[in-house]
Amino acid sequence: MEKIPPEKRWAITAKILETFALLRGEKRVATEMGKGEGIISPVLGAERFQELTNKAWGEEGGMRLYPLFKEMFNIPVDDAIGAAKIVSVVASLAFGDEWEREIVQKSKDKTIVRTTKCPWMNRWKEQEVNHEVMSCYPVHETWVQGGLKAINPKITHKLTKAMPKGDPYCEDIYEFKDE
Repeated sequence: MEKIPPEKRWAITAKILETFALLRGEKRVATEMGKGEGIISPVLGAERFQELTNKAWGEEGGMRLYPLFKEMFNIPVDDAIGAAKIVSVVASLAFGDEWEREIVQKSKDKTIVRTTKCPWMNRWKEQEVNHEVMSCYPVHETWVQGGLKAINPKITHKLTKAMPKGDPYCEDIYEFKDE
């Protein structure tokens, strides 16, 4: 990823985040319609909006982006360590460099990553998104699971802690199951 100039990374990020902002609704619109509901959720209903969001980010987003970036950067995803690496690359290119992550456990069978700063959380705080109305962690799970499934179905992902739920960090667990 270091080979991609920062201005190119931010150009990719901006395009993806523009779409995300339109779906969520920027602060002024969200405030006028009711904190945290965005511009589409009130029309479709929260359940249908979440279903479509999961499809867009999981099936259409993750399942397309992960194989592309795996090939582009030649990242082996044969174990849990590779899974954590590809998720980090895809997330940074898709959502920017505001991440603060720490690998707290690292092995081929199981890798645990904790995120303490996240561009999604930063944007949602700026937009005054109410996490009780709409949260990012179901989309996060769908996006990562869809992407990993597309490149190596032997790797599983679980989000065990989430800042929108009040946890001090988000915790992603990647496991390699050779079965």
